[in-house]
Amino acid sequence: MLRKEIAFFIFMALFGTANGQNTKVAIEKLKAGLKNSPSARKTASIYSDLTWYYANVSVDSALSYGKKAENAAIKLADSTLLAQVYSDIGAVYYSKGDLDNSEQNYLHAYAIRKATDDVAGVAKINNNLGNIYRDRHEYQQSMKTFLEALNYFEKTGDEKNKVAAKSNIGLLLVKLRDYRKAEAYLKESINYAEKNKLTDRLCEFYINLGTTYMALNDTVKAKINFDKSLKNCKLAGNEKAIAIVYQNLGLVKARQKNVKEAQALYEKSAAVQKSVNSDADQDNLKISMARNYVKTGRYPEALKLLNEIKEKFLKEQKDESLFYTIELLIPTYAYLQQPDSVSYYQDIYKKLDGHLTRLNMLKQTAELETKYQTAKKEKIILEQQAETRRKNILLIGMSVLGFFIVLVSVLIYRQQKLKNRQQEQEFRLKTAIAQIETQNKLQEQRLSISRDLHDNIGAQLTFIISSVDNIKQGFDIQNIRLSDKLRSISEFTKSTIVELRDTIWAMNNTGITFEDLKVRILNFIEKAKIAKEDIHFSFDIDERLSAITLTSIEGMNIYRTIQEAVNNAIKYANAENITIEASAEDSRIHVTVTDNGLGFDPETISHGNGLHNMRKRIEDVDGIFEIKTQISEGTRISISLKNQNT
Repeated sequence: MLRKEIAFFIFMALFGTANGQNTKVAIEKLKAGLKNSPSARKTASIYSDLTWYYANVSVDSALSYGKKAENAAIKLADSTLLAQVYSDIGAVYYSKGDLDNSEQNYLHAYAIRKATDDVAGVAKINNNLGNIYRDRHEYQQSMKTFLEALNYFEKTGDEKNKVAAKSNIGLLLVKLRDYRKAEAYLKESINYAEKNKLTDRLCEFYINLGTTYMALNDTVKAKINFDKSLKNCKLAGNEKAIAIVYQNLGLVKARQKNVKEAQALYEKSAAVQKSVNSDADQDNLKISMARNYVKTGRYPEALKLLNEIKEKFLKEQKDESLFYTIELLIPTYAYLQQPDSVSYYQDIYKKLDGHLTRLNMLKQTAELETKYQTAKKEKIILEQQAETRRKNILLIGMSVLGFFIVLVSVLIYRQQKLKNRQQEQEFRLKTAIAQIETQNKLQEQRLSISRDLHDNIGAQLTFIISSVDNIKQGFDIQNIRLSDKLRSISEFTKSTIVELRDTIWAMNNTGITFEDLKVRILNFIEKAKIAKEDIHFSFDIDERLSAITLTSIEGMNIYRTIQEAVNNAIKYANAENITIEASAEDSRIHVTVTDNGLGFDPETISHGNGLHNMRKRIEDVDGIFEIKTQISEGTRISISLKNQNT
């Protein structure tokens, strides 16, 4: 029972920019900084820091500041800041217990840092992704990710992040029940934090070490470490961790059979958690409180609470939490003398047990069930004896026969219904597998073509550049026209290689999200900034587009059109400001590229290949392409495309 009780109460540490100062103090300083009307870049940075600090105080506030930070970073076209913001938002969702949204934001940050060769940033994200894999029971992937991060931190001598990774590995070892090795990892992290007086880290490390001792049935050492944790958590102002410590101390009291003190500590934990609003922590606390109700014989209260959280776990598909809930429903229904419910939940319990941890039926539950069945049989015998005295043997026989006929009919009906449901599920599974196999074959063909383009055409283009450079270096070319021609060939070939890489990127994706497109455009803008430092670029994207996926052709054609429009503004318009905007309206997607340059007369100017190609690209994907321009009034290029996701 103990190992299942403690499974919830590990504190999942997410290491980032925290520096050991009190969380509430840090928040007040940051808010004061906002009142001084800082620059747009400084404001975005403050929003990002507030997102991080609020994660352990108020999840709702953290998400609010996270959205502000994301919008500000996008407007600044600052990919480095945007990666940090996505990482902070990922930490908030993890604190909330929303693993899917946490992983999605971490992967956005990972893509940006990978594209910018930020190796240290990638290692830190791996340290956080490993926590998500661990919570999903993907232990092999979790350990692999943690070890990759640890290897980088050890090579670079980053001690603070090294002990963070070791602490996370310690938590994983607790999950794998290798408690002694987990103890060694966690003690190493604690020694470093004590030496450097990192109260925020000590708050988290002592929780995890205390949990390890609970798994070893050492409640004395567990309480000592939980008390140390509580002291440091209060110094750090970490409300989320304080709530978890109270819950863990309640578990110690429950283990020592002091259920009254345990209940008081659970209520303390609940009071703190109301302000933090972490769904996962509140759900875990409710399970602990329900377990305490069962131990104290308050079965109606336990049943009400268990049914409430059971429906929530079913809806959110949280199988592990559902497992512990059903585990408590079995003895509750047994004491309330509802045998059908006991049997029903025993069947579900066995299935979940095999799916999650392959554990045997708990001894206590089995003993309860045995006692209940014995009492049930004795009751039936007494009823039969009384019935024998009141009625004749024939009537009893007919009643028993009728009962068994009905019972067998019900069982046959249920069995057939279950069989039909299983056949339907098998058919759906086979259909889904066939679709996946077809998609995999198409993807393999795409990858094969992209490899041929990269290995053959890419190599040939590189050879052309090398040959031209060798001719220029090996011969003293006096002819200026010839020299210019060779330079033109080299530059054209380099440009072709870049376009080839973009094409391969599009081919390797069956679909391109606006998040992918946003990162690509941000990288293009940064390169354009280097080429033209005197031009101010602005990029604003509607947050509703983040859920939209384009086909690879749509995504590539939009990207190429934006590229061509920006290049034209740089080369010919003599513009000072270039703005790119993307929005969703009704059932269409709108993209505009605007500059304040020289403009031109569309009636007199000859439309070159550039304008023709842009129009054709958009019309090829059933879009609408428009140009609005006047001399000295700048140019506005508009793209309108049907939203296939609606």
